[in-house]
Amino acid sequence: MRKNLYSLFVLCSILSYSQSLRDIYQEGMNAYEEKNYELFKQKMFTIDTMRPNYPAVVYNLAGGYALTGNKVKSIETLNKYILMDATQDFSKDNDFAAIIESPDFEQIVEKQKLLTSIIEPTDLTKIPILSSHPESITYSQKQKAFFIGGVRDGNIWKVEQDADPIIWAESPKNSWSVMGLDISPDNKHLWVGTSSMSNYASYIQNEEGFASVLKYDLKSGELLETFVLPGGHNFGDLIADTKGNIFISDGTANKLYWIENTENQLKEFADLSNQVFNLQGLTLNENETALFLSDYIDGIYKLDLASKALAKLDIVGEGILIKGIDGLYFKDNSLLCLHNGTTPNRVVKYLLSEDGNSILSKETLAQSGSLGEPTQGIWIGDRFYFIMNSPWAAYSQDGIFSTEGDSLFIGIIE
Repeated sequence: MRKNLYSLFVLCSILSYSQSLRDIYQEGMNAYEEKNYELFKQKMFTIDTMRPNYPAVVYNLAGGYALTGNKVKSIETLNKYILMDATQDFSKDNDFAAIIESPDFEQIVEKQKLLTSIIEPTDLTKIPILSSHPESITYSQKQKAFFIGGVRDGNIWKVEQDADPIIWAESPKNSWSVMGLDISPDNKHLWVGTSSMSNYASYIQNEEGFASVLKYDLKSGELLETFVLPGGHNFGDLIADTKGNIFISDGTANKLYWIENTENQLKEFADLSNQVFNLQGLTLNENETALFLSDYIDGIYKLDLASKALAKLDIVGEGILIKGIDGLYFKDNSLLCLHNGTTPNRVVKYLLSEDGNSILSKETLAQSGSLGEPTQGIWIGDRFYFIMNSPWAAYSQDGIFSTEGDSLFIGIIE
């Protein structure tokens, strides 16, 4: 098994908040070295139950099943794994020797080819602002302009058609990496979610975990309000409803916050920390009775806004694993999802059941090729515009930021 690929160091960096999980993983690796494959399998199964969908663990679990003679479960787990990472050559791993000659294994190889094939977006445009580390995007119908937020500099860029991009707003006090943008339904205000992260060029360690929401006058560019939460927060996305309420996802506290249209304060709307692992994108259903939220680790959830009841979407269709979703967007009873936690990254449309509680099928709209790391997007009529190559991989282990080229790619899907 390719333990050099999924080392204990890498896994522990992901699971640093949980000593017990690291201990279990180490116990499993010790068992593997001692050729106690039954115990190795049990330890990987335990972790996958506690914290699902870590590729390292799922890969090891598939190998553990093969090593202990459970060929059916090994194939089943490999089928799950390739939806996370379709690039591995299992035929070179001796741990899968028991299943390599089976027809089911050949089917996995064929599925890998489909999952790594190139699917380009309908079109793309280039904007020379990659050094800002763009992450978020929205669009003003009135001004006919995109607004794009930077992680590295905390600036907000304005991009009009056939014009050079300009810095519309520089990062003010109590503002950090721009993680989410949306425009109010009356087109009067730009709402901005920011988080203090080490990727921010002006990062100060004692501000780690701070987050804020900014309210700008869209016409004048004046900063009208700043709402700040200190310590233990990461605002990943925000959205305005047609009533003027603002909802904000917090991927560290795993809470949903809001700024109600009748009140001028940031408040907790729902504490979801007992049910989700890492909140990211959010989108409203058509009649705005529910929010869909992406949990980067475990899938998509639906929150009833009246009762605040939260439920994970059921998966009915075949070959679907909802993992690694950043931005997600509702349209025509489907969710368009930007996966940047899979290999390769992809843009996928998931058809929902009529009640919006289940996923029935999927259609991959972009994959590999010019697609880098997709993060967030915006529907403009029947066209979807999205950030294709947010440069999260441009940071070295020492925190040095260096991009290849200066062009942000905006993908277009029709």
